[in-house]
Amino acid sequence: MDTEPARAVLHHVLAGRCGLALPGTGPLDLAPGDLALLPTGTPHRLTAGPAASGTPPPGGPGAPPAEVRVVGGTEEGARVLTVRAGYDPRGAPPLMTALPRALRLERRRVEGAPLLRETLAALAAPGRRAGPGDRLLALRVLETALVLAAPRPPDGPCPHPGIARGLAAIEHRYAEPWTVVTLAREAGMGRSAFTAAFREAVGTSPARHLTARRIREAARLLAETGLPQSAVPARVGYRSRVGFHLAFRTAYGMTPGEYRAAAPAAPRRSRRPV
Repeated sequence: MDTEPARAVLHHVLAGRCGLALPGTGPLDLAPGDLALLPTGTPHRLTAGPAASGTPPPGGPGAPPAEVRVVGGTEEGARVLTVRAGYDPRGAPPLMTALPRALRLERRRVEGAPLLRETLAALAAPGRRAGPGDRLLALRVLETALVLAAPRPPDGPCPHPGIARGLAAIEHRYAEPWTVVTLAREAGMGRSAFTAAFREAVGTSPARHLTARRIREAARLLAETGLPQSAVPARVGYRSRVGFHLAFRTAYGMTPGEYRAAAPAAPRRSRRPV
């Protein structure tokens, strides 16, 4: 019998205060800017104000990958961005299943991760319409939040401290000419050991994770800035325009030019910083 698809869920409080309650554990109280992450989509309830009782957030196979809604009444309600991504529980990486059922990332940690912060802001933009790339954006938001939530030095023990260094290099220095060999060197590990440990912790290979990071940044540049399209590949670390176009089309199902034309932020691009 097939395994039922599971969902990871993320709630980002845009305004007001929000409570999250789930059976068998203490409540999470979320302030504006905070983020609640449920790596395995544990059933839970959201309330406006401190967590007590409330209604379960809408979900299920037909639920959109990302939506903004008001929790509670119109007077005291909290505006919350909810992001969902499905995965096969049989292939869930230990990084996902080893985390608590629900955890909170404070506003300062969210704001300290530019990619996460900017993607959340894009998904929550007023008047934004759902697009063909939403499922990938939701997956990447949850992936970035999982990496941010993972224990790492000096905050706590980490089963693979070298992997944390490799992840940090990909997250913040994605435009450098990385190879698996140089990433392994950055991590202080051999290539084979690094690749195996990375796949075990993150659930994908270092090369695929690097490609995903570069393409996410490319999508942001196309949608939110006036950077010439011809300059985007080099800005995100691609030396080959053909390779960049193939990778982008594989990720988003459209060319970079089509993505820019369809982006909701198109009229404002010229005023956005690069």
